[in-house]
Order: sequence, then structure tokens, then C-alpha cells
Amino acid sequence: MTANNSDHWWGQFQLSEHSVLEWQLGPLTLRCRYLNGEWQIGYQRAREDNDDQDSDWQRGPSDAPPDALEHCARYVFNHTNGQLHVMPQLPDRALVSRPRQPFNLIAGEEVLVYVSAPLWLTLDVGEKHQRLDDLAIQRPSDTWFGPSTLEGELCYATRSHCRRSLDELPRRPHRAIIPVLIRNHSDSLLPLERVAIPARSLPLYVAEDQRLWTPSVILERERDGDMAALRIDDKPPTEAGRCHPLASPRDTSSSKLFRAFNTLFKASTS
Repeated sequence: MTANNSDHWWGQFQLSEHSVLEWQLGPLTLRCRYLNGEWQIGYQRAREDNDDQDSDWQRGPSDAPPDALEHCARYVFNHTNGQLHVMPQLPDRALVSRPRQPFNLIAGEEVLVYVSAPLWLTLDVGEKHQRLDDLAIQRPSDTWFGPSTLEGELCYATRSHCRRSLDELPRRPHRAIIPVLIRNHSDSLLPLERVAIPARSLPLYVAEDQRLWTPSVILERERDGDMAALRIDDKPPTEAGRCHPLASPRDTSSSKLFRAFNTLFKASTS
């Protein structure tokens, strides 16, 4: 069994028949086994994941079968080879991040915060990159974000310290850093009890220090206090250093997204 990209938990891997490759990645244990014409994928998650501490990852061969884990699925082919592609991806819905300590943004001020976002991983096999699974490493809970049950969007709920200093962010290979710049152009306080992030419209980058980043998300409350604007930068922030593209956005239909998040951002300030 061979693997490339040894500095990363993702990449392309070649499994020999009957071999099992296992990942320990944050709260996730993942095992993949290749058989002649069949893949077996097993996984389970720890009940808690401490987002206040640094974490590491491990990958290697295992003697334990995938079906010994909580969830296991078989994928059968007429013919396939032992080529496995594992890649990180941002969530398939928007994120609603609640700061552990809500704060107020003064009129006319702006603040940059760093939000730690949970990641998914995709499992593709063979030369054609046939998709087996799109799996949350740590699955957030569901939440509805909007002014009513008829207007808004189904999102994922996360808790974040919304740290203002990059040095305070733990190094966690199974999460991405999303810089969020919030500007309050109105004449009144902007209470920030939750922040809406269009995660599915963000690309993913890897920096030279192996951290994963997205471009900055800019949220602006207009002067009249009733309108909001959302913008996504076209490159990763300068503080990330030199970065390389890793994953494209899941959704590029930005016009629909921007209309929705104008409503969502208003809802968070009401």
C-alpha cells in the first residue's frame, strides 16, 4: 500500500487488494478497504471535539475491518482499481456561527474575526474519480436562520470564539479558517450574537504551514440599518501567507446567495 502527499491527510492513495487504510482525524475514525470490484467505507465520530486545543492526525494501515466501526457501507463495481482520492471540502450549507461571548460593534466601526469552520471530506475512487461519499468530519447541528419559518435558509450551527488574533487559533487540520470582516456603517450599535457565513460558496486553500483557509467574507451593515451587503474576496488573506488552491466552491450561484444573506444578516441584527 502506497500513499503520496505525506504531509497532508488528503491526497491520492493506492491500496492493494484486501488492505485497509485508516485515518484518525479530529473526532473522525475512517477506514477504507479495497477488494476486487468493491470498496468498503467505515467511520465513526467521537461524541465531543475540543475546539480549544491543537490537534493532529494519523494515517496508516489497519488490521481492523471497516464494519467494526459504527457506520459502514459497501460500494460494488463491475471493475475498479485500488486508487482512492481523499480531499477536504467546506460544508454543503451555510454556517451560522455563534460567538461564545456575543459582542456589540460600535457605529462606524469594523472588526475582523477568525471563524474556525468544520470540514467535510470527499471519497472518490478509480481513474474516473467516482464519488463514494461526501462525509462530515464533524457534523454540526441543523439550524434555521431567517426572520420567519418561510423566509431564510437551513444552515449548520457552530460555536466559535470568533478570535481576533490569528495567534490564538488552535492548529486543527480538520477545520478551515474563515476570516470575517464586519463593518457597521449605520448610526447604531450592531449586536452580534451570530454570524452567517456562505460556506458552500467559498473556495478552499492550503497555506505553506499546512493550515486551510478561505478568502475573507465581508459583511456590511448599511447606513440606514435595514440593508446589508455580503462580499467574498477573490483570494486568500495576506496573513495566510503563500497559498495554493485546494477545492472549488460547492455553489457558484452567488446572486441567489447574496439575496438570501441580505435577509439573514438583517435577521441577526433585529
